[in-house]
Amino acid sequence: MQPLLSDSPFGAITCKADFCCILCRKLITSDYDGYSYIRCEATVVDGHICGHVSHLECALRAYMAGTVGGSINLDAEYLCRYCDSRTDLVPHALKLLNICTSVASYADIEKILNVGICILRGSQKSSAKELLHRIESINAKLMKGVSIQDAFKKESCVDSSGNFSALS
Repeated sequence: MQPLLSDSPFGAITCKADFCCILCRKLITSDYDGYSYIRCEATVVDGHICGHVSHLECALRAYMAGTVGGSINLDAEYLCRYCDSRTDLVPHALKLLNICTSVASYADIEKILNVGICILRGSQKSSAKELLHRIESINAKLMKGVSIQDAFKKESCVDSSGNFSALS
């Protein structure tokens, strides 16, 4: 069945049931700057953006995100079920880490960091390996009871262009 499409103000072709996961069809929330979902930004028909969204957890469970071998061969990537385009998830994992610096709840930080770990685990990309190490280090500190502020001190992270920078 072909989904009903509409043009969004952002030049994206999106489902009329906008902000529903393409995999589970449930509503997507934008809690903590949308850490829990990924939007396909691939250019498709006539220069429009695909725009379909998926919960990261759904994509990970469906082997459509993270590092997946076999015929799909993903390396810290997301594969859009609608248009078959790949999206690098390293910048998204960096966004997750940066979101955590403004979250006050240990439980929420742990949940967000665990999504980042799942996205990056097993990747062969050097930037993904470095970022995974940083996220696991911060997570380990938090599990030992270190304050949130101290857990993020002197940790560096990779920006979307692959450069390292210190988090303040």
